[in-house]
Amino acid sequence: MKLLLGGSPCTHWSIARTKNRETEPKGLGWELFENYLIALEKFKPDFFLYENNKSMAPAIRAQITQELVVEPILINSALVSAQNRQRLYWTNIPGVELPEDRGLILLDVLESGLPLHEKGYTLKANYAKAGAVNGVCGQHFPAPMAAEPVRVGDMPNGGGADGAATGLYAVPVDCGFIISNSIAPKGKRYPVYVVRDGQITIKGEQYPIKLADGFYIIRKLTVTECKRLQTVPEDYIFPVSDTQAYKMLGNGWTVDVIAHILHYAPGITTEPMEVLSMYDGMSCGHLALDKLGAHIAHYYATEIDKYAIKTTQTNFPDTIQLGDSFQVRDDGWKLPKEVT
Repeated sequence: MKLLLGGSPCTHWSIARTKNRETEPKGLGWELFENYLIALEKFKPDFFLYENNKSMAPAIRAQITQELVVEPILINSALVSAQNRQRLYWTNIPGVELPEDRGLILLDVLESGLPLHEKGYTLKANYAKAGAVNGVCGQHFPAPMAAEPVRVGDMPNGGGADGAATGLYAVPVDCGFIISNSIAPKGKRYPVYVVRDGQITIKGEQYPIKLADGFYIIRKLTVTECKRLQTVPEDYIFPVSDTQAYKMLGNGWTVDVIAHILHYAPGITTEPMEVLSMYDGMSCGHLALDKLGAHIAHYYATEIDKYAIKTTQTNFPDTIQLGDSFQVRDDGWKLPKEVT
C-alpha cells in the first residue's frame, strides 16, 4: 500500500501573518502546495492525506479542494487532546468521521501546577518566546501556560512591603517556597505574581484570571507537557534544545487526529506500507502509523530543517531523507528504490 502524507508550511496563509499574507492561490505558499500535488501525481498513492490551517483564505481553500477533488474535513484537536487546534484535512480515505470527544483538559497534561484555562489554545512554533501575558490575555490567542502556587509564608521576609504593593517578586526557585512537586529548574529566577479578586497584574496591566487569591509563578509548559498536548508518546526523544523541540511540536500534527483519520484506510494494519511524507518535520505521520500498528516497509521524508531531520533520525533511523521538496519537480523524479 502506498500512502502520501503532507501539510505544506502554512506560514504564508495563516491569519496570524500580519504582512504579505497570501490570500490567493499563488505565491510561495501555493508553490509549496504544488509540490504536494506533483508528488501525488508521480508517487500515485492508494491513499493521501493533506493538512493545513483553517484560517487560510477562502480562495485558497476552494482551489485546494478543486485540485485534490475531495472536500476538507474540519477537526478540532480538542476532541482528542487538551488543546483547541482547528485544522482542515483533505483525504481520499473513505468514511472518515469526527473522533469522539475524550473530554481532556489542560490539567490532564500538567506535571505540576494549575492550568490557566480548561483547554490550551493552539501550541505555536514560537512557543519558546511565550511569556506570562501570552497566557492570560484573551486578545492574543492565549498560549497554553500553567500557574505554580507559591507559599507566601516562605517568601523572603514574607514577601516584603514593596512586593506586597507591586505583586511582583524576583525570587530563586530553590528557596523552598514553591510547592514540593514544582518542576521549575533549580536556581532559575521567576517573577511571582499576585492574584486578588480574580485579577492578576502583569507589567502594570490587570487581567481576569480563574485562580484563587495568592502568589503564583506563570510558566510555559515543559516539553513533556507539550508532547502530551500534541498526543506525542512520552518516550519520543528530542536530541535538540527545548527551543527547537517547542518549534517542532508547534509545527507538528496532533498525532491522535492523524491516527484517527488513517485508521479508516482499508488494509492500513495488514499490508506493508510505502510512505512518502512531504514536509515531514518530526515525523508525526510515522508516530500515528506506529500507534495503529501499521507495518512500514519504507518511510521517505522531504525535509530541510536540520533539527527536525536530526530528531526524526534519532527516533526513526530507517527514515530515508530526501531533502528539499522542490526536487519532485525534476524530470524523471522517483523514490530511491524505484530508480533502476
